[in-house]
Amino acid sequence: RAARGDMSEAWKSLELGLDNTPTSFTGYTAMQDTGRILAIVEDGELSSLLGEGKEGIIVLDRTPFYAEKGGQVGDKGVLLLADGSRFEVTDTQLSKGDKVLHHGVCRSGAFRVDDTVSAELDENNRRAIMRAHSATHLLQAALREVLGDHVQQAGSLVTPDLLRFDFTHYTAITPEELQRIEDLVNEQILRDLPVTVREMPIDEARKEGAMALFGEKYGSVVRVVTMGDYSKEFCGGTHVTNTGKIGSFHLVSEASIASGVRRVEAVTGKKVLEALAEAEKRGHIAAEELKTTPGERVNKARSVMAELKESARTVEKLQAKLISGEVERFIREAKDLNGLKLVRQNVGAVSAEWLRSAGDQLRDREENIAAILHAVNGEKITFLAVCGKKAVEAGVKAGDLVKLVTRITGGSGGGKPDSAMGGGKETGKIEEALAAAEKAIREKLGM
Repeated sequence: RAARGDMSEAWKSLELGLDNTPTSFTGYTAMQDTGRILAIVEDGELSSLLGEGKEGIIVLDRTPFYAEKGGQVGDKGVLLLADGSRFEVTDTQLSKGDKVLHHGVCRSGAFRVDDTVSAELDENNRRAIMRAHSATHLLQAALREVLGDHVQQAGSLVTPDLLRFDFTHYTAITPEELQRIEDLVNEQILRDLPVTVREMPIDEARKEGAMALFGEKYGSVVRVVTMGDYSKEFCGGTHVTNTGKIGSFHLVSEASIASGVRRVEAVTGKKVLEALAEAEKRGHIAAEELKTTPGERVNKARSVMAELKESARTVEKLQAKLISGEVERFIREAKDLNGLKLVRQNVGAVSAEWLRSAGDQLRDREENIAAILHAVNGEKITFLAVCGKKAVEAGVKAGDLVKLVTRITGGSGGGKPDSAMGGGKETGKIEEALAAAEKAIREKLGM
């Protein structure tokens, strides 16, 4: 895609060197056609010839290849000459002068300006795009039916059997709403609605209720795509001839992408089958891991989750008992400072949750306690200070103690008078910090 847009003087020359007639697009009804080469671009420059192995762009006077626009990606396929020369089309774009630009590489032979080529689409790719595009129209109608008439298209991308649709909506969509939207689209697919296309004056199209893209500029004559009694929209893209050919539709994601704008992604046709096959595969793997059958995996999973929750509760109870035992030891080993019990303990490489639990128990058991606990994990120090009611009344505050010990150990922290936490970095200064904290407590107590 390096040569797209007005990236060189070659593009200006290309536009000026050709008449103003757009490339004749025949791909609404044909997947193969013949066309004459009007221009060749190689390395960003106009050329009269494109040889084997060379990447370039070929412009035809007529083509069945759809050029990317309106959210629908460009077609892929081949351009062929009678002598066997083959140009692989990897993408199709539209120039400002509405010339269709076939991007690709010459796989064999050579192509020259004025050669007549056979332009042949990758039919499987095109049909997959058509399925996704037609499903997009059904999706918009379903969104409006479920969420309300305020829903307006804000952008889209249509690729083979995969679509993305952005629309105006101001709240998250519930799982029930998403399921209803998916069900509605699949109902219209099963109804096998005819898909008809008409060109008509824009005023007539609006009178018939055809949906137009908000802010989009249209000419006096528009193309209207109608799907039975369910959808009618302005659209220049390619579509299936009846909704049944979409096969199936499945929403895969929904999210907010901007204020008041949400995005859904969905798959159609073969990609739905692929998604179902992948889900089935994951289901069998899950069943094997759970040592049960696929049909019983949900019940087995619930049973396992119940067991895990019960195990977690048991672990919590055991941990609480262990912490309680440690707290009793801390109290027994506390230093008496004029009736205040000072606890200074290294509790090892425990978690912050363990520290908080131990601190809460210390504070709740002893009103006259001042405790400084610290845990060391690698080079990281975590301090927790707690002070009982009488300690706080005596002027000993947990927040002040944590600020002191973390400052000395190269960290920071703070909190409330009865509980505070912080961190330090210099493990070699822990004893210095604890000694400073004890000194500060003694000063508060007038010792």
